[in-house]
Amino acid sequence: MRRTYVAIAALALFLWMPQIAGAAEYGFKWVTSIYADADGIGLKRPEGVACGEKRVVVADTGNRRLVRYGYDGDEVSAERVFPLGKSSPTVLQFNSKGDLYFLDGRDRRIVVLKASGERVGSLNPKSMPSSKEIVPKSFRIDGDDNIYILDIFSQQVIILDPDWQLSRTIPLPKDRGFFSDLAIDRQGKIYVVDSVEAVVHVAVKGAETFTRFTESMKELVNFPARLTIDAQGVLYLVDQNGSGLGLVAPDGASLGRRLGLGWNKSGLYYPSQICISAGGNVFIADRNNNRVQMFTVSAD
Repeated sequence: MRRTYVAIAALALFLWMPQIAGAAEYGFKWVTSIYADADGIGLKRPEGVACGEKRVVVADTGNRRLVRYGYDGDEVSAERVFPLGKSSPTVLQFNSKGDLYFLDGRDRRIVVLKASGERVGSLNPKSMPSSKEIVPKSFRIDGDDNIYILDIFSQQVIILDPDWQLSRTIPLPKDRGFFSDLAIDRQGKIYVVDSVEAVVHVAVKGAETFTRFTESMKELVNFPARLTIDAQGVLYLVDQNGSGLGLVAPDGASLGRRLGLGWNKSGLYYPSQICISAGGNVFIADRNNNRVQMFTVSAD
């Protein structure tokens, strides 16, 4: 089995070598990996990660809990565990108050916890049509606490104000495969990623429709399932099936591929959510390696 794994890793590295060699501007440096809580109980298939100020929370999906860690430089320490009963946490997000929102993959609802860990309940959008069913695939919260929900039932992005009142909706492009994630930049642009077609679409602030932002990136990423954006406007596409990252410039041009399949440090195996801290640290939920990895990024 191990020989097979090594062979696959070597093949993946060979296939992606041109993209890596052609885009050396963004360098990833491994800092540390997170494997367990303070009691030594290991993470199990973690799918979500949220970055706060000197703090990161992990959706320990297989153990049905959240685990909060503090970090200072390259030192990471477990602080607290939040058991979630039958909930299956996936996507995580902080709001400006430090409250934590998570997507329960089991019941397809967004649940809210206070910074103290007190459970507030489920997010219930206000002013929605009474017959409207929402099936969130992912969501994001911007700096003003507006909430953006990727609803795969109605095939649209639902935008709520900080009081959870419906603000507006934007339909997803009709010529599509399957949209799995979204990201919001500082100018209010909304990006959505079509995992099947490996295409990113964008809606500028106030727009009523999405337009194509990139061409198909199949040569860069196999199945980009998660998405985030840094302060410079660079998009990070998590290649779930290809176990790596694809980077896209603010103008939609490819910046190449980073990381790759593996189990040693810097290796990824079926990665999921990614977050970037205010200080520029990158955390990746390395799902099938049962860990979260922390990196710093340098743009040369």
